Amino acid sequence: MERRKDASPAPAPEARGAGESVSEALRINFGAGALGMAIVLNTLAGILAPFMTNFLGIGAATVALLLLVSKLYDMVTDPLMGVLSDRTRTRWGRRRPFLFLGGIVTAAGFVLIFNPPQLDHSPALLNAWVLGALLLTYTGYTLFNVPYLAMPAEMTTHYHERTALMSWRTVFINVGALLAFFSFALVEWLGNDRQAHGAMGLIYAALIAGGSIYCFFGLASARQTTAARLAHKPSIWRQIRTIATNRPLMNLLGAKLCQLLGLAASGSAGVYFKVVILKMSYTQTTWFLVVNVLVILAAIPLWNRVSRRHGKRLAYMIATSCFALTVSTWLLATAADPLSYIFARAVFLGFFASGVIIMGAALLPDAVEYDYITTGLRREATMSAFYATVEKLAFAAGPALALLMLGAFGYQSGTEGMQIEQPESAINAIYVTAGLAPALLYGLSLVFLAKYDLTEEKLKAARAASAAAG
Repeated sequence: MERRKDASPAPAPEARGAGESVSEALRINFGAGALGMAIVLNTLAGILAPFMTNFLGIGAATVALLLLVSKLYDMVTDPLMGVLSDRTRTRWGRRRPFLFLGGIVTAAGFVLIFNPPQLDHSPALLNAWVLGALLLTYTGYTLFNVPYLAMPAEMTTHYHERTALMSWRTVFINVGALLAFFSFALVEWLGNDRQAHGAMGLIYAALIAGGSIYCFFGLASARQTTAARLAHKPSIWRQIRTIATNRPLMNLLGAKLCQLLGLAASGSAGVYFKVVILKMSYTQTTWFLVVNVLVILAAIPLWNRVSRRHGKRLAYMIATSCFALTVSTWLLATAADPLSYIFARAVFLGFFASGVIIMGAALLPDAVEYDYITTGLRREATMSAFYATVEKLAFAAGPALALLMLGAFGYQSGTEGMQIEQPESAINAIYVTAGLAPALLYGLSLVFLAKYDLTEEKLKAARAASAAAG
């Protein structure tokens, strides 16, 4: 592909000079954008499946199908959103308008998911309502998330500054996750019925919209790039083919797919594991997740230091290996275990998850910049769309596979909560999806990370070679 230079970025005051430093205020404002979307992902990954199987009376296999269809739709829209954002020109830039719009649309869909009309007499209509609400929610999520993920590669060219940006994103992801985890306790406090879920949906929708709108205004001064006016713009399919030649990105996506599949499967099965097998209440489950998130937040500065000293990839591999070993210990857990054993896992899982989350996200802007260096195309959102697509594929396939396994092995659905006695086959299926499967998938991701070779030195060398060539 012919290499073409883009127009110069429009620098903000915080990004003048080499376009490397980003003020602390902009870091925080960028990170805040992750709050609402983290609420969406974590609430839907956690409480949605039990809500559908045990309060709406939808069978586990049908739930799996609805989740899978909605996520497959979401995957198709990601590349299209990436191209649209890259080609958009407005007074607010080509990213920020979608941050505002995406938050509003996502919040509206979220309300509809947890407030279905009384359609118990017509399961088909109920399924159609839930699917439509999911599609609306994921449309909004795509509108926000693809342009949002493209912004770090534009805001700075500094290798470790991007880690700092993604660290703040990690902070707000986990604050959002923490709020999402309280959905269990909130629903229990509100009455633990369908109406309680509906009220929870309204409260969280306000947070989703608020976080996105704050991000829109907070990034008004952020450094942005503009697409060059090319006489012949590459087609979407040609762009996809050239992106597939970006080996660092492909290896990163392979690792993330494995990890997110494991995370989504274990997250979906985690509620069943804690409530059905360990006999924990929704409130105890909430506090487990609270401890997990607090440790993730506390460990962020340590993983930043490890990254600066040993490099992002090595830090990433260490965190991944230890996380896989820790999650595998769920295979030994029983209802007779003291709560201290269970909460000790929350601590270790949180510590290693912190490194996994930060390092995986911090490598993405580097791979995106490498694409610009080698192709000359300003397509940060198109590149980031691939990352978002992998995320959505995992969060579609992971819960779907987990729920299909539960359904295949006899999990009993109902409308009165999770007190139904489950057969031994279903218990074994929960163990596999909560412990064994994620451990194996995180282990498999190490194969891809071992092949990832875009170091800070290689990136600098590529910049120098590009500058010398033209």
